[in-house]
This record gives sequence, C-alpha cells and structure tokens, in this order.
Amino acid sequence: METKERILAKAEELFMRYGIRSITMDDIARDLAMSKKTIYQFFKDKDELVYQMGVRHFEQDKSEMCQISETSGNAIDEVISMSRHLKNNLKGVNPSLFFDLQRYHPKAWSLWQEHKKGFIIEQVKKNIEQGIREGLYKADLNIEILAILRVMQIEMAFDGTLFPPDKFDILTIQITFLEHFIRGIVTPKGFALLEEYFNKEPQKVFNNT
Repeated sequence: METKERILAKAEELFMRYGIRSITMDDIARDLAMSKKTIYQFFKDKDELVYQMGVRHFEQDKSEMCQISETSGNAIDEVISMSRHLKNNLKGVNPSLFFDLQRYHPKAWSLWQEHKKGFIIEQVKKNIEQGIREGLYKADLNIEILAILRVMQIEMAFDGTLFPPDKFDILTIQITFLEHFIRGIVTPKGFALLEEYFNKEPQKVFNNT
C-alpha cells in the first residue's frame, strides 16, 4: 500500500502541474525512479490510475473541508478558511486538468460530478444557511440556486475558451469569483465582519498571494 500511495501522490502532482494528457506512465515511473512494470502491478492502465487518484483526492478534500466547517467560528470565517484551502489546492494547477478529465477519463469525470453534486453543493448550502441564522447573510437568499452557482463558478474557471491560460491565472479567477460571491450575499453585519478579517491580515484574504 505504501508503494501504491507513492504512485498516486506522484501521479496527482504531475497531473496537476502539467495536465493529465501530457503525462505518461513512463513519466510517472521515471519521477518515482521505479519501473513502469511496478506501476502496472497496481493499476491496469492510465485510466484506472486517474480514477484511483480521483478517489483519493476527493476523499482528502472531503476530510479537509469537513474539518474547516467544524472548526470555523462562523459562516464568514468558514468561507475565508475555504479560500485558503482553495489557494493551496490550486497553486500551480494546469488549467487543462478539467478538460483532460472530461474528454479522456469519463469514469474519473463522473467522480467529480458526484463530489460536486453530492458534497460540495451541500457544503455551500450549509454555509449559507448558517450565515442566514447568524445574521451575516441576507435572509431572502435562494439557497439552492446560489449553491449551484458557486460550484459552477469553480468549474467555469477551468474553461480555457472563456479564460485563455495565456491571459488569465486560474487562481486569480477562482479568488475573484469567491470574493464577488461572498460580497453579494452578506448583510451589513456580515460586511463589517468581513472587513474585520481583512484588517487582521497583512494582505487581504482573497488576494492570490
């Protein structure tokens, strides 16, 4: 299992940095200083490796996001912590990742769809509901629509036809979307709290630095 974990971790690192299509099994084996035959002992082909990497990644993402939710002091604190989580996950990510996943690895793409619809949307809905209870978000929000919108923003940022990689940085796009989203749903009380968080940090929490 240790060898399998090393393979999955290295594959994720390379896929995130260079995209999935451009990385071969030979590339992964070379970076791990192991034979390609060893990799094939655990994965029958690249498609299965990508799928298992997706399972691993989304389980880690669930664990990290749940921990953030459990330890946040309020809904806005959770959003700010989530923005840090987003920054860490997206640093150096190749914009072609989503395209490669959707076009060449449909099983792994379906994992993302399940994670998006079954977990992330529910997390966003819970955050909005919490923010309304706390008086930090507007009471008349359509929670279902906004949760779907927020998750689709994440996916849309990877669309190279809308945001060509030579012109837009994926992290800047994501953080801009997040800042626009949160500022649109806060009450005056929520806005004041948001400004407090900004003032506590040497740089604004939504900056991509």
